Amino acid sequence: MQPNSISSPKFKVSRFNPHREHLKTQIAHISLLTLKPRASLPKIQKNTSQISQRSEIPLLKMQSMGSPLSQSYLLEMEKVYCVWHSETGIVGGEQKKHNQDAVFVQNLNNYQLFMVCDGHGSSGHLVSNYVLNTLIQQIEQGMQRNQYMLQYNTQLHKTVIKGAFAKTSSLLEQSSLPISRSGCTCNMVMLLQQNIVPADLGDFQQEFQKESVVYCANVGDSRAMMVSKGVRGGLITNQLSMDHRLDVVEERNRIKQKGGTIAQLQHNGQSVGPFRVWLDEMQGSGLAMSRSFGDTQMQSVGVTSEPTIYESKVRQQDLFMVIASDGVWEYMTNQQVAKLVYEKYEQQDQAAQYLVQQAQQQWKENDVVVDDISCIVVFFNQSL
Repeated sequence: MQPNSISSPKFKVSRFNPHREHLKTQIAHISLLTLKPRASLPKIQKNTSQISQRSEIPLLKMQSMGSPLSQSYLLEMEKVYCVWHSETGIVGGEQKKHNQDAVFVQNLNNYQLFMVCDGHGSSGHLVSNYVLNTLIQQIEQGMQRNQYMLQYNTQLHKTVIKGAFAKTSSLLEQSSLPISRSGCTCNMVMLLQQNIVPADLGDFQQEFQKESVVYCANVGDSRAMMVSKGVRGGLITNQLSMDHRLDVVEERNRIKQKGGTIAQLQHNGQSVGPFRVWLDEMQGSGLAMSRSFGDTQMQSVGVTSEPTIYESKVRQQDLFMVIASDGVWEYMTNQQVAKLVYEKYEQQDQAAQYLVQQAQQQWKENDVVVDDISCIVVFFNQSL
């Protein structure tokens, strides 16, 4: 349980809590057109006889608006279907004490948030939950403060998101959590309907056309991707976030310029595992990513919590998104993940659990441990 001395924001959210349960499947359907105030949204009812929870909600039906070459589409929003699943890792043949992943799925005012945080270090489970709660609060406050201007300045969403990440990092460092060698990743996807604002606004009272847009903000090596129908019937994957690992040239350069050491772990004289960032003395296990929340000991050598933010329109051919911790991606490619989810396209309530189970199997075949594994799958239902 989180210590009373930790000043975590006080509000209720629908999220995975690793302190109470190690496995849960959440299904959420999210209305995108006729949005209701948050207070009036139906609450998800718990069923103690099952590990899954359900609430009825609508999916996406999309209609093209103009040339496919422009990739600009007007969406007729009906429903989006979302399912998530998380399982605790295994060490020494036994389940870990804490699941350090934290997952969030919720319909907020005029937008939807999907978030996966993956903790590491001895206090990683505390950090991931603190970051998840705080970031949700900061996003909500930023969107509320700027709700009028967001209608006319679509780039303001990125400013709000970047500010929320910065404030969350600052509050984390002011908290009493031990974060010198503990931290977490965060991959956050915001899905919303956005005005298509003409160059000349003209009459401010005019009715704007709308398009559905995804903003993906990432810190660390959790990943989001979009999967679409190819012209010839295949699956096309489009990664929505960049993994902040030490094999990325820009990330390596920043770390080296700050005096950090980049190397792999040594075992019996052999280099093993991913590249890690170390302080000069190379003590401990290093950090296997170049950006994270927390890990204050590594900030002096260029490790930062600043997110990379990408914007992408939801197009007619898009089938689903996957947002997942690195436990999913460690031993599977984007294409393999896409195919696994697609296998459950007709049984969408099983997709997230199926993907996590397949990822677990890959860990068992390739490693001596199994990582905590969490994923969110968001379906934009299309006729196949």
